[in-house]
Amino acid sequence: MLDELLGWFTGKEPNRRKYPRKRKPYRATVSVDGGVSQRPAIGLDISGGGLCLLTQEPTGLEEFEVRATIETRSLRMRAKSVWQDTVTHQGKSVWRYGMRFTGISADDWDSIIRYTTDRAVAEANKAQEELVSVRMTPDDASRLLPIQLQRVLLAMLVERRRLAPLQDNVTPLVQYFYSGVVRFNNALVHRLTIQSKVVGPEGAEMYETRFVFDDQGGNIQILN
Repeated sequence: MLDELLGWFTGKEPNRRKYPRKRKPYRATVSVDGGVSQRPAIGLDISGGGLCLLTQEPTGLEEFEVRATIETRSLRMRAKSVWQDTVTHQGKSVWRYGMRFTGISADDWDSIIRYTTDRAVAEANKAQEELVSVRMTPDDASRLLPIQLQRVLLAMLVERRRLAPLQDNVTPLVQYFYSGVVRFNNALVHRLTIQSKVVGPEGAEMYETRFVFDDQGGNIQILN
C-alpha cells in the first residue's frame, strides 16, 4: 500500500518497484549444492527485493545460493528465479536470471538498501543514519500517506495530549518527517516522525513523536 513512499524518500519515485534498484555490475557466484562449490557469475543489478545476474551455464534449479560483493562487503543470500532467458555477453551465449530473495540476513539486507540508496555500505555510522529524515510537504503527506493512517496517527497524538483535538475544516498543527524502511523486531517497517504543536494560554508546546508501522499502515507503534 505504501510502495511509493520509499521511492519518494530515495528520490527515485518514477521507479514503481517497491525497493530502489541499482543497475551496476558486481562480482558474484552461485551454488547449487549448499555452498560446497561456487560457479562464477556476473551481477547486473540488485535491490532490497532481489537481483539479476548472468551465469556461464544453466543452474538447473529454480532456487539456489548467491554470493555477491558490493563495494567491499561480501553478501550471502538465497534467491528464487522469477524469470530466465539467454542473452549474448562478450560474444558468448549466457543465462540470465531475474531473482527474488527467499533468505538473507538482516545485516546483508541493510547493506543492499544502503547501496541502492547511495549511502555507504559499511556500518561505521549507523547512529547518524538514524537521524536521516526528509520533511514532507502537506501535498506529499496527502498523496503518500493514506488518510486513514493519518487519522490514526493524529488520534494517537491527541490521546497523549501532544495535539489539540481534531476539528473539521481546521488543519492540525503537525509536520511529517519520513526516514525510510528499517528492520524492527525482525520485520520491515516504515519510520515516521511527527512534530506537533499544542497552543495554550501560556504559549505553544512542541512535541516530536516517532512512529513505526508496517507496509499496510497497520501495527503502529510509538517509539518515544
